[in-house]
Amino acid sequence: MKIRLRTRRDVTLFALAISLLAVLGSLALRGLLQPADVYARTLVSGSAVAAMLAAPIAYYIGLQMLDTQRLTQALEHAVNHDSLTGASTRASFEAQVAQLPSGPKAIMVVDIDHFKTVNDRFGHQAGDSALCQFALRLKRNCREDDIIARFGGEEFVVLLHNVSLADAQAAAERLCAKLREAPIILNGQAHRLTASFGVAPLVNARELDDALAQADAALYRAKSAGRDRVFTSDTKAPPFSEAS
Repeated sequence: MKIRLRTRRDVTLFALAISLLAVLGSLALRGLLQPADVYARTLVSGSAVAAMLAAPIAYYIGLQMLDTQRLTQALEHAVNHDSLTGASTRASFEAQVAQLPSGPKAIMVVDIDHFKTVNDRFGHQAGDSALCQFALRLKRNCREDDIIARFGGEEFVVLLHNVSLADAQAAAERLCAKLREAPIILNGQAHRLTASFGVAPLVNARELDDALAQADAALYRAKSAGRDRVFTSDTKAPPFSEAS
């Protein structure tokens, strides 16, 4: 059995439980070793001594377990989440997708338009702020059980649960519009930031790489068509134009 202590209240309850076990153990042991009259006379005092000895030790051990649990959680979060934006890492994203039950899903690849100009014009610190604000808006406008990951640079990937490709496209269109309409704040000033979207269906978690490739291809076509728009894996390619 694995005991997890998450709060000081849990530590107190742990210490009380251990103290109770210590008292019961003391009573059982003395009942075996002591004559009945001695056992009766020392029932209260012996129990009190056992509790007084066990309680502080158990509480200290509980505090150490609490610290260990918090450190473990912090390390797990650091491993599974991008340190800048808090989105899932690619490895964590792939692990979560592999554990999902069957059902219709969609992959949404999102890339901030002209992000290099943000860094060039405002500096990398402002660029980091823009990424954080962008990731927060993705999270606020996606459902709680959708999985949001940063795959690197200004590219994010979202897995949508229980949706058809048409539903995923509609969700991406709404998100694209929200990002377009709500400016981000850089150096105390509002600036417009848009993104391009590529969307593809995911029928089976084992086909994630193929779905990502399809969504990436759709994203490239969206950028070629002028950016700030949504293309799906079955959207026809527009006339050629330079994309970046």
